[in-house]
Amino acid sequence: MIACLAGNTFLSGEMSDKKRERDHTRTIEFKAMRGSEPSMKKKAFLTVIRGAGSDLGQHVVVGERLTLGRGPDCGLTLQDLGISWEHAEISKNPDGGFVICDMGSTNGTMINGVRIEGSHDLCEGEKIFLGECVLRFALADEMDLGFHNEVQQLVGTDPLTGLESKRVFDDALDYSLQVARREGKPLAVLMMDMDGIKKINDTHGHLFGAYAIGETGKILDRVIGKAGHVCRFGGDEFTAFLPACDKQAALELAGRILKAVREAGLEKDSIPLRPTISIGVAAFPEDGDHVLDLVATADGALYRAKASGRDKVSI
Repeated sequence: MIACLAGNTFLSGEMSDKKRERDHTRTIEFKAMRGSEPSMKKKAFLTVIRGAGSDLGQHVVVGERLTLGRGPDCGLTLQDLGISWEHAEISKNPDGGFVICDMGSTNGTMINGVRIEGSHDLCEGEKIFLGECVLRFALADEMDLGFHNEVQQLVGTDPLTGLESKRVFDDALDYSLQVARREGKPLAVLMMDMDGIKKINDTHGHLFGAYAIGETGKILDRVIGKAGHVCRFGGDEFTAFLPACDKQAALELAGRILKAVREAGLEKDSIPLRPTISIGVAAFPEDGDHVLDLVATADGALYRAKASGRDKVSI
């Protein structure tokens, strides 16, 4: 009995030593891994929690200085006609805190529903009201910011093409048309349909068709660039709009799209894929005053382009 107890004591001690050794090894490994982990140092950032659908969920880290407004050069550009071109500015204090100042906006800046006069020291969790838009000021580490980035990517991006989602596109188009009406500027809409995808699917399989659609989305994004917005309308259809662009300028850009898709030389697994694209063009104000009118007119033009032999532009 004593020998048995002694043996158990010996084994227990040996197991404890091994456990301590394993724990020590894990501690060393954990410390080594921490060097590659995201920094836990918190940064200030803003998130749009109410406003235009294309802005909702948008977030930005606040550095030394951040301008908020409708202007394209603002650090956070918001699509709301109730917001001034340069509406408010957030800056960092020497003590590390942040202060917000209204920049002489038409409708003013409010914090938690109260209009500010001069400047206001921001506290975590406070809500900033600009027009119909509400921003939340918060502190977060890199892991939290990474989460927000991933959510925004999932919600705002088409997974096949990498283009903005249709929801984001639709809201941006509606806002841009409001701006066009207000400022008396043109706006063009393109409806596009790929040619030859059914043949690619039937011959090589849907993975090849999906590849061709995804690569075409990248081509459209590259050609259109900062001139406008583009999204996948559904299947192998795309749509785009071009602010401050009249019909003639839209036709010229559509011609560049045709050429870029035609000459892309797409291939997958050494199998050449040669899709083309057909495009219909409509423009505000001559083809309609509302989004649905412009889309319907561009769609009718697209059908004419398909009927006349494909790989064409029509109005």
